[in-house]
Amino acid sequence: ILKYRFNHESEILPDERLLESNLAANMFACDSSNSLYKLHQLLAVSTIPHLAQATYIGIDGLIFSFYRGETQMIASYSNISYSSIWYSQHVDRDNGNLYGEPIFTKSIAARKATWFQKALNSSSGHSWFGKAWNKAQDGLFLSAVGMDGRGVISLGLRAKAVADQFAALEFHDADFQLATHDGEVIIPTRLPNTQITVSNNTKLKPNGDPYIDLVGNLSCSMSHGGGSKYFNEKVSGVTYKFYCSTLEIAGV
Repeated sequence: ILKYRFNHESEILPDERLLESNLAANMFACDSSNSLYKLHQLLAVSTIPHLAQATYIGIDGLIFSFYRGETQMIASYSNISYSSIWYSQHVDRDNGNLYGEPIFTKSIAARKATWFQKALNSSSGHSWFGKAWNKAQDGLFLSAVGMDGRGVISLGLRAKAVADQFAALEFHDADFQLATHDGEVIIPTRLPNTQITVSNNTKLKPNGDPYIDLVGNLSCSMSHGGGSKYFNEKVSGVTYKFYCSTLEIAGV
C-alpha cells in the first residue's frame, strides 16, 4: 500500500491513506534509535526562549522536526524509504505525543542543501539566516552541527524576537535597518518612499521599479578591525548621514 500510494497519489483510497499515515506516525513515535534526539529537540523547543525550531536530518533520509508557533507546536517527519514525503501533526506540549490526523506536507530536499553539507563536514558547524518549515515560513537564525557523521541537527532562533529587541530601542528620530550580508531584510527602513537593499554593499533606491531612480550604490565594506562607516547621501531632496556596521547574531 505504501509503495502504491507514493507512485499513484491521485488513486489512493481513503482507507489506504489512513493506514499509511498511521504507519508513518507510529514509526516517528517508536523509533527507539533516535528517541533521545527527539526528546532533546522537544525539550529545547519547549524550554529555550525564542527557539522556534529544532530539526534532525539523517544521511539515511530520516527526518523529524519540532516547530513552536505562538499557540501550538507542530512535528514534521518522514521515513527512510520515502524521504520525499513529509507528514505534519500537532504535538501535545505537556507530554510530546502527536495527535490529530497526519497531513502530507511539501517536501524540502534538505540533504541536498548547501547548509546540510557544510554542517555535516565541518567540525564547528554552520550558521545562516533561513526560513522555518511552517506554512508562514517565518524567518529564523539557524545553526546546525553534524551528529557523529550520521546526520545533522539544527536549531532556529525566531528573527521576530531579534527585531522586537531593536524595536524597543530609542533612536531619537533616526532610522534603522537590519539585514543579512546576502540581502535578507529583518528590519526594514522607515525612510519614506525608500528601500535599502544589501548585496555585498548597500544600494539606496525608491520603492517600485528597481531599475528606476537609483539614488546610490554605496560600499559598506568593513575593515578587519570592525567599527562603523558613514557617508552622506540625498534621498528625495533630503540629505541623510548613513552609518553602517556589522554585527553577529547567533553565528550569522
